[in-house]
Amino acid sequence: MNRVKRAIKNLEPLIDEATNFETRRRRGRKTDLETKQKLTILLLKDLFGKSNRMMASMIAVFSLLSEIDVNYKTVERLYSDPEVEIAIRNMHLLILIPKLRLIYVI
Repeated sequence: MNRVKRAIKNLEPLIDEATNFETRRRRGRKTDLETKQKLTILLLKDLFGKSNRMMASMIAVFSLLSEIDVNYKTVERLYSDPEVEIAIRNMHLLILIPKLRLIYVI
């Protein structure tokens, strides 16, 4: 459990910065989740090592606290969401850039 607490504590500023971009409104139904929520769900799913259905069930249990109500299909669609792809790429760069600077300074 300490691993999860530490990971979430370290990831939150990265998630905030990685999702700090604007997107144009797409056609179709308005999404229920913000990009930050989508990325958080996907990262927690991988951190816990749960399936899409199990993660959707876990979110349903905590939906009263988090106000996030999703089903397993929503979790599944996060993998192909362009906003989530951009946020994951941004997050990857935010993690790598400080390490690359260290390598080139030395």
